[in-house]
Amino acid sequence: FMTYASPETGSEAAPGQIPARDLIDVFRVKELDRETEVFGIVAGNSSYSISPWMHNAAFKTAGMNRVFIPLQVADLDEFIRRMVRKETREVELNFKGFSVTNPHKQTMLQYVDEIDETVAKIGAVNTVKIEDNKLFGYNTDAPGFILPLKKAVGDLKGSRVSVVGAGGAARACVYSLLNEGAEVTLLARDPKKASVLAEEFGIAVKEISDERFDTDILVNTTPLGTKGDNENATIARAERLDGLKLVYDLVYNPLETLLIKEAAAVSVPAIGGLKMLIAQGARQFEIWTGAEAPVTEMTAAVKKKLDL
Repeated sequence: FMTYASPETGSEAAPGQIPARDLIDVFRVKELDRETEVFGIVAGNSSYSISPWMHNAAFKTAGMNRVFIPLQVADLDEFIRRMVRKETREVELNFKGFSVTNPHKQTMLQYVDEIDETVAKIGAVNTVKIEDNKLFGYNTDAPGFILPLKKAVGDLKGSRVSVVGAGGAARACVYSLLNEGAEVTLLARDPKKASVLAEEFGIAVKEISDERFDTDILVNTTPLGTKGDNENATIARAERLDGLKLVYDLVYNPLETLLIKEAAAVSVPAIGGLKMLIAQGARQFEIWTGAEAPVTEMTAAVKKKLDL
């Protein structure tokens, strides 16, 4: 078969077009056949995602006839109806699972047939497994988020943690933090929009002000700082971060966000989103395949893509 590709990075004819070298080396396009099981990231904007490099490296290492592709989805209902559900789909692509990110994590709940306990408590899906024409929803953000944090600070019981944002990722963070005994406060530009999440978990919600943060740990779950239009944005400047014990930015591309740079300016330790990406991705691989994830190779692939 044939497909479109750009000659090299930076010469794409359309947004999301994959360079020919990546199609061969990363997506293994010459090895794909009708039996290839297809996975992908369902996102409003998939252009910044590193997940294809991470998961394709894992499938290659494991010797699996599987591929992971970017799926830029504006209308989730239309995508599920026309491309996924057996009864209504217009094309058979042998989909076996998805990684789900902004802005679809909460909406995806409407389309899965069964959910795990974590999804039931968080109210957001970031992983879908397709088996026997049924969609199973999971959330790997929660364990992926908390593992790097506990490695960095140890016991979280009694720690004051402020979480900025109110989307699917914020839900996973709040859930995990409360399970560890942390005192969690939700910060948002519009507290009314965040009040639903706050009420569900029984935590306080406050409007973000220009004052210094009165907390131990600050977690950014918003897209601010992400490569692209938001790259030069941040939830806070250095003077407001001074005195914190830790800043945790879930953004992983770029590795060093503006928020992390601002934290460094006042000697505040920081964790980027790379560790969470790999931890939750490893759990996704295990859900999809039933095998242990090749974390070393996944990490190497992500670092290579990010030129680390």
